[in-house]
Amino acid sequence: MQIPLWLSETLVSFGILAISWVAGKITLYILTHWAPKFTKFTASDLDDRIIEAVKKPISFIIVLIGLYIAIARLPLSPKVKSIADGIVFVFGVIIVITLALKVADTIIEWYASEIAAKTESTVDDQLIPLVEKIINIFIFVMGLITVLRHFGYDVLSLLTALGVGSLAIGLAAKETLTNMLSGFTIMVDRPFGIGDRIELTGGQIGDVLDIGLRSTKIMTPEQNVLVVPNAELVNTKVVNLSFPSPKIKNMISVGVAYGSDVEKAKQIMKESALSVSSIVKEPAPDVFLTKFGDFSLELLLIYTTEKFGDKVPSQDAINMLILKRFQENGIEIPFPTRVVYSK
Repeated sequence: MQIPLWLSETLVSFGILAISWVAGKITLYILTHWAPKFTKFTASDLDDRIIEAVKKPISFIIVLIGLYIAIARLPLSPKVKSIADGIVFVFGVIIVITLALKVADTIIEWYASEIAAKTESTVDDQLIPLVEKIINIFIFVMGLITVLRHFGYDVLSLLTALGVGSLAIGLAAKETLTNMLSGFTIMVDRPFGIGDRIELTGGQIGDVLDIGLRSTKIMTPEQNVLVVPNAELVNTKVVNLSFPSPKIKNMISVGVAYGSDVEKAKQIMKESALSVSSIVKEPAPDVFLTKFGDFSLELLLIYTTEKFGDKVPSQDAINMLILKRFQENGIEIPFPTRVVYSK
């Protein structure tokens, strides 16, 4: 008895589907149990991570290929076959997108944990989220374009419309885009980093808390958060008080009366500075006679503190010690005086 053609093709289609299912299971088994035996000889664990991420999507793709071939052999009407092919194709694109996203995320996570975490620079830490978003958007867009082209849509017209729409959005959000580009410039150029103390042209001083795509957040000495658009930071002068070193030089000017023991006064000022714990010993504090004033000799003490936050406390401590030691040693800090001769 001869088997009908439709039944023969149907049985062949089911056979192809069964073979693809078995092939998917075998591939999954190989990637799970055999592939790690070869990847363990490599220095990096990136290949292990990639295999772990892609083994299931790859097995699904093999089954889907078998399903696609099986449907093509079934004795179905052209319309039904077209619908079934379209559904299988969409699922295939979804699986490929998932596969690409898993590979990209695995590589980025590996880079963040194995390389970026071991570098002193924070540039890569700040760029990784941006790069990850761009890659994800690119993969989704490419998948969408592939699906649209499969179903006969004019992708060129769509891209043209998207381009015009993007131009309109870009013009409307010009300042936002400018700040985003400026934020990218700050991350790459590195004029300052998170934790650095900076001074703006307006005189504001603070510690950098976060460098975002649109703005930079700065913690002021008053414990308030100052939000500055990135474009403003890129286009103005910014003083980085933490670079090349967080140490900062400070000066205290003191006037002593004419006739005072200047050498003694200079020694007292040096010793006062050295006795404060926040003052660095190298370079050592030094005192200079800088001016013969109208009623006093101006002495300038120059010293260095470990960080900017020590400036005011160190000034207070040094001034109190100088005042006490001058009084103990009879060194006068004169009041402004003026002699008037009457004819």
